[in-house]
Amino acid sequence: MLKHKGKILTVFLGTIMTVMGYTLLMPPTFEAQASLMVKIGREHMYRSEFGGITPALPFDQERIVESEIQILSSRDLTQRVIETLGIAAIYPEISENPPREITPLEAAIRKMQDHLSVAKVRDSNVIKVTFENRSPTLAAQSLSLLVNFFKEKHLEVFSNPKASFLEKQLIVHQNKLKASKSALQSFKQEHGLSSLEEERRLLLEQRRDLDAKLKETNHTMYGLTSKLHLLKKQISQISVSTSLESVSARERVIDETKAHLLSLRLKEQDLSTRYKAKSRFVENIRKEISMVETFIDDQESHLTDTVKTGKNPVYQALELEILRAESERTFFKTQAEEITEQLQELNKTLASFDELEKELSTLQLNVDSDQQNYATYLAKVEEARVSEEMDQLKMANISIIQPPTVPEKPVKPSIAVNFLLGIFAGGVAGLVFAFVSEHFERGYSRPEFVSQDLGLPILSSIRYKG
Repeated sequence: MLKHKGKILTVFLGTIMTVMGYTLLMPPTFEAQASLMVKIGREHMYRSEFGGITPALPFDQERIVESEIQILSSRDLTQRVIETLGIAAIYPEISENPPREITPLEAAIRKMQDHLSVAKVRDSNVIKVTFENRSPTLAAQSLSLLVNFFKEKHLEVFSNPKASFLEKQLIVHQNKLKASKSALQSFKQEHGLSSLEEERRLLLEQRRDLDAKLKETNHTMYGLTSKLHLLKKQISQISVSTSLESVSARERVIDETKAHLLSLRLKEQDLSTRYKAKSRFVENIRKEISMVETFIDDQESHLTDTVKTGKNPVYQALELEILRAESERTFFKTQAEEITEQLQELNKTLASFDELEKELSTLQLNVDSDQQNYATYLAKVEEARVSEEMDQLKMANISIIQPPTVPEKPVKPSIAVNFLLGIFAGGVAGLVFAFVSEHFERGYSRPEFVSQDLGLPILSSIRYKG
């Protein structure tokens, strides 16, 4: 190998000079950098269709950052940057010598995506973005446009329904609410309901009072029936007529009867103020008055009679008491019948309230549901308006930690790296060249090689210096 040291050195130095020459002739490449922080914002809040805003559960920061990286690396953002700056500006070589297989725009998109790097910084919510270009100004300008377009795309992807759409839905629910309220009000007016529970309570109190009054009336009727039974039993044991009746005794009976007639007339006057003229109460009291008047006329017609016999005064008193008791019983019986009719009407009304309550509950439920939907969409409209204003101001959960700046030094080619690579490549190339030369060279370079091939011992060797 030593005899080839000249060749090895020549190949070694030649390789280094070739690599360094290529490095110096290679156009410089500049790299613009930007750092973005992804925060938890309104875009990641779950908005139910029925209202309410809650954080997305379970929360995965890693997936959120990965989603942002995918948006940032998307093809349409790259295309927008190229269309904004122009292919001739960002990649003039493609514009001057367009490829045949694909369009210049497609070639520029592929090249830009090859030179674009988007990566997440470990154990953080930071995304680092780099872009390489031969022009430092275009590198920074392209990356700046990419970041701005990314923020717009981010808001577009995470945007909620527009306020105009929600306002239309709000009008629909507002009309439904008005219709349900109108139906409820019409139902109440049709059935004369202001407060169903209050009216039910009043009717129940009225039925309770009527029940108590009916029991009291029946109790009074029972007492009058017992009294009549006792009076009739007593009158059956007394003779109708008696002797030695004096005119003065008859006059006393007439006076007592007239006093009773006066009380009946007062009672008639009181009933006339409370009941109609054809009421059974009024008619019964008038019949009783007529009977008493007939009795008085009959007694007065016998005042001049001087006979010693006539009706027994005790019998007459019992007869009058029986008449009074029957009249009172008839009065209370009529009263009980009227109370019973009133109770039946009340029970029918209360029974109808059950059906009315079902319909009223359904209508009220519709009003409550429409009211809730209206309130929900009203809140969503306000939220959408605020969100649209924030979108117009480009307020997102993306913060720019380091904006793109014009790089001062190129990242490619690296003279130091290429020099080291040239040394390594030159050394390898020199050794390979020496081995190849040794393999293809005729003769033997050492005596022991001859001894091995011929199988003869070495007797002597002569060094030759050519």
